[in-house]
Amino acid sequence: MRQILRLRETKGAGKAGDKLAYYRLYLLAEPGGKFVGFEEIEAADDVDAVRLAEAHLGANALELWCGKRKVRAFPVKKDA
Repeated sequence: MRQILRLRETKGAGKAGDKLAYYRLYLLAEPGGKFVGFEEIEAADDVDAVRLAEAHLGANALELWCGKRKVRAFPVKKDA
């Protein structure tokens, strides 16, 4: 089972009754290529989701999606 990443240090995130948005961070074989895996992320907003996604920068290009909306694409990290 995949672990869902949650950002708790943001203002109010994680308190009872607060809504967190669901995101998927897709790992790509190459920029614009087929996806080879994904991580699930729950965050208060796009800014927090991007912050969590940046922790996964490395040998794969990444795309962060919220439902059908592409939030951001991340290139391969040069020093990975």
